Amino acid sequence: MIPLMYSGIQFAYIFIREFEEVCDTIRIHELSEDAIKLRLINFALKENAKKWLYSLPTQSISTWEGFIKIFLRKFFSHHKTVKLRNEITQFGQLGEEPFWKCLDRFKNLLSQCPHHGIETWRLCQTFYEGLNPNSKTMLESMCQGDFMQKPSNEAWQFLEDLAEKSLQ
Repeated sequence: MIPLMYSGIQFAYIFIREFEEVCDTIRIHELSEDAIKLRLINFALKENAKKWLYSLPTQSISTWEGFIKIFLRKFFSHHKTVKLRNEITQFGQLGEEPFWKCLDRFKNLLSQCPHHGIETWRLCQTFYEGLNPNSKTMLESMCQGDFMQKPSNEAWQFLEDLAEKSLQ
């Protein structure tokens, strides 16, 4: 079943992701993935979102990426992007929040705004700086004191691995 897009939805990115997951299960020999998505999107949108789609000039969208760009411009405001980007850059661990839960909350924040434009090394630094002293000590002891020296992808993977270990 195709997910529904209701007017005023706050999770435009989640809608797009769920819609793409559904479309990825559909294969039509003669059609590209873009063509499938563009043909099915009008069945997933509802109410004001569907009216908006029908108000666009005929054939003004020729690619799925093009659709996503104008869809997000309409349903994911610049103000919301700025607000979420600020929440990301000011992130901090809450009280006695476990490390794994803190990372999950941070990743959830990132998933709400995947176009945040913040480089991975900066995300690692932001997360690290937002940790409480106990979590920082644990992180540094687990990586022999060189967490901030790691390449960004390696540092992010280290955070993921440490969160999994701390969960267990």
